[in-house]
Amino acid sequence: MQSFLQEVAADLYRRYGEDVSSLHILFPTRRARHFFIDALSHLAERPMWQPRWLTIDDLMQEVSGLHSGERIRLIAELYKVYSACHDEPFDKFYFWGEMLLNDFDTIDKYRVDADALFRNIYELKELESDVSYLTPEQLEVIRQFWANFTDGATLSEEKRRFLAVWRTLGDVYHGFRARLQRQGIAYGGMMQRAAAERLLAGDFAFAERRRYVVAGFNALSACEKVLFRFLQHNAETDFYWDYDDYYLKNTDQEAGMFVRENHASFPPVVELSHDNFRKEKELTVVSTPSNAVQCKYAGRILDALRTGADGRKRPLDKETAVVLTDENLLLPLLHALPEKAGGINVTMGYPIKTTLAYAFLERLVELQAHRREGRDGTSFYHVDAAGILAHPYVARSAPQTIEQLRRTMLADRRIRMTADELGQTPLLKTLFTPAAEWRELSDYLLRAVAAVAREPYDGDDARQRVEFLAVISEQLIRLRNSLEACDIEITTSIYTSLLRRHLQTVRIPFEGEPLEGLQVMGILETRNLDFRNVVLLSMNDDNFPGNRVAQASFIPYNLRAAFDLPTPAHHEGVYAYYFYRLVQRAERVYMLYCAHADEKTTGEQSHYIYQLDFETGFRLKRVEVGVDVNLAENPPIEVAKEGDVWEKLSRFVDPESPAMLSPTAFFRYVACPLRFYFYSVARLKADDDLTEEVDAPMFGTILHAAAQRLYERIAGEDHPGGTLRALVGSGAVERAVAAAINSEYLQNEAADVKEYPGNLMLVHGIVSKYLRHGVVAYDAAHDGFRVEGLERPVEDSFPFVSAGRELRVRFGGIADRIDRLDDGRLRVVDYKTGESQLEFAGVEALFNGEAKQRQSNVLQTLLYAMMLTHSEGCEAVPALYYVRRMNHPDYSPELVDRSTGGVGEGYSAYAVDFERLLGEKLAELFDPAVPFRATDDAEHTCRYCDYRQICRR
Repeated sequence: MQSFLQEVAADLYRRYGEDVSSLHILFPTRRARHFFIDALSHLAERPMWQPRWLTIDDLMQEVSGLHSGERIRLIAELYKVYSACHDEPFDKFYFWGEMLLNDFDTIDKYRVDADALFRNIYELKELESDVSYLTPEQLEVIRQFWANFTDGATLSEEKRRFLAVWRTLGDVYHGFRARLQRQGIAYGGMMQRAAAERLLAGDFAFAERRRYVVAGFNALSACEKVLFRFLQHNAETDFYWDYDDYYLKNTDQEAGMFVRENHASFPPVVELSHDNFRKEKELTVVSTPSNAVQCKYAGRILDALRTGADGRKRPLDKETAVVLTDENLLLPLLHALPEKAGGINVTMGYPIKTTLAYAFLERLVELQAHRREGRDGTSFYHVDAAGILAHPYVARSAPQTIEQLRRTMLADRRIRMTADELGQTPLLKTLFTPAAEWRELSDYLLRAVAAVAREPYDGDDARQRVEFLAVISEQLIRLRNSLEACDIEITTSIYTSLLRRHLQTVRIPFEGEPLEGLQVMGILETRNLDFRNVVLLSMNDDNFPGNRVAQASFIPYNLRAAFDLPTPAHHEGVYAYYFYRLVQRAERVYMLYCAHADEKTTGEQSHYIYQLDFETGFRLKRVEVGVDVNLAENPPIEVAKEGDVWEKLSRFVDPESPAMLSPTAFFRYVACPLRFYFYSVARLKADDDLTEEVDAPMFGTILHAAAQRLYERIAGEDHPGGTLRALVGSGAVERAVAAAINSEYLQNEAADVKEYPGNLMLVHGIVSKYLRHGVVAYDAAHDGFRVEGLERPVEDSFPFVSAGRELRVRFGGIADRIDRLDDGRLRVVDYKTGESQLEFAGVEALFNGEAKQRQSNVLQTLLYAMMLTHSEGCEAVPALYYVRRMNHPDYSPELVDRSTGGVGEGYSAYAVDFERLLGEKLAELFDPAVPFRATDDAEHTCRYCDYRQICRR
């Protein structure tokens, strides 16, 4: 295979020899220059100077005398003109500004009469007399479009707003261009139009004789055509067009849409070989279920390509290219490349937005966005602070200090922490500094980035870390300079939006030798380059060619078509050319696509694949890559009670050990022995997440604490109904709830209820309602009791026999409330915030029933009643206060045993069966021969278990 650039180099060297060095050569990409020089170096007989390289923009700038301005500066200057016609703040204008700038750029590149384009229906007659260059068909398209705006009385609000803006666009366009002209800067289209008009006016000539070579271009704007025509007639210019007869001579092929016109308007000096497409090729279409599988399979293809006939692996060279039509696949692809594949040359650049450095900057921006100023100074939101502390650039700087800050934040439930509390080291002091105004934020970000760059860092990515941070610092400075030059005041939110938008387009070039190794590139970089082996990824129709022209624009499709501006058909022709010219000289082409359909993609293969299949006569080999979704059965987890496991378990039955078995821990064993092992033996604790919302456990903690504070006032009082009613009327309930929230949740006893955020006010109201209308109201109406204990420790030693050994286990826990009833019995009260569960299917079901019959609330309350009965030598009655239901007039906290019909019975009614079953369960728990196993009832028991990921249920 001889590539296009090799043919161009051979022809130029044949005609000019070493005088090629004097030529001015224009290629559409910089990458083409490297491959051209490589081709030329194989022809030259001795060292020689390179040709002079130019781009179209270089020539346009030389002719126009204008310089390209920074995009942010251009949008700011556009806003100054636009705001004279419309009252709109800059932050809301920025999106429209980008859209307008793109439209103005297109208008100028295609030399459209802006006045004619921006006229509206009311001036249609004048328009008809002033656009003689439009064809009757184009005028008809314009009439049809503006017919939608004829009846002003029935126009929708959207159409009215469109007209209001449209009527001023002509003035904005001319005012904007005049303003930029005075400042000597321009956007790309303005520069091209100025150059074209100067060339057409005959007001420009090159100072010296030049010889030009124009090679490999395709779609040309109107201004570029003017430039090429000037070069054609005013300089010695050789044109070379990269095409194939297959689509050039067939007018039905959209790939030749532009090259046919170029070939006729600017005839090539020498015809190169243009009949390569129909040569024998190996075309393979690969359907995959996901993008990740695409990349993995591409790695397999490359591994096969580097395997010779002798079975030996050889490095891949520049004759093989992986082309990404979706740049988001770059990183997954790099991870999927085969080992020892040789050098890899990536032309796309590494996106800064995927680096740890960018993630660090985002953390800093969010930290400042959520900061608050208060009486104690600046405070920062815990999520942002924790994110900064956990970032690798910070976490390694002072591990012990940072871990202590994190523990303090979790233990004290600190939703916000002050700058003084967080600034424990010089680095943290720099990071946790307030920055309000956008210039302060810019300076702060620069200081923060510089501070982490100076920190010692021994990670594998140390070099990349410094490089990425340096790039971010450079971009921060560039953005700051651009905004200062705009002379327009912006808010901090606008600055952060611009910063994000700017950095997300920045790419860091990979280091490598352009002419060695596997070539990884985007579709635009493939222009003029030819490869023997091509692997194309993401060949989905909605991605390649996609519809990139269907973007936000003030110029509707009808008017675009009427004024010969780019439309989807234009886009289709451009990308069809990219595809066919990439295939035309290749020997093997692999086209991979994701067949999975979701909300973002249809999963349909590109219609270019269909064209190859139905139009070319080539036989396409098709491969469907599947994924085995048959999951292997998870072997059951069993933990033997031996060694360290038995030693830790035995502490509960060791008379010398202070360890006690709580009712909650015992129920964990009843529900699932393996859960008990994880929590009480292995002591695996779930991560403690600090949330600003009051979750269910914290809600219960607040209610228990408030009830304790409230009932402390009646402790020891017989028949406290009157006192309880007085407490309700005095507002004591609300004060007790506020005190509980301050101590348990906010960790700030001095917090003011009036400063609670909305969610906390809601919690305060709900807990107060549950206590006032539920707990207190019920007790006031049924006051035959005296409170003897609040949050009182209760414990008891229980004997049992396991594996022939007589053992004792110490049960212990905290009873919410213990009352002495008028009949002398004790009542153990347990407050519950969940759904009411007072009925149960008997004691046997509590220990050995189905999952939904093993009711934790009933079993734990009976355990407390047992401990009280044994320790106090007095009958104890279990009672469950379900606070959600206690305002119902028929509510009763008494247990209901459906197996016997018993209601409100004391512990003695259950004692015999309860203690027998308890002993059996404890015998099983402490039997060394019975391992810890997971429950058989995964549906109910495992759904909310903290350890379900370990068990894979």
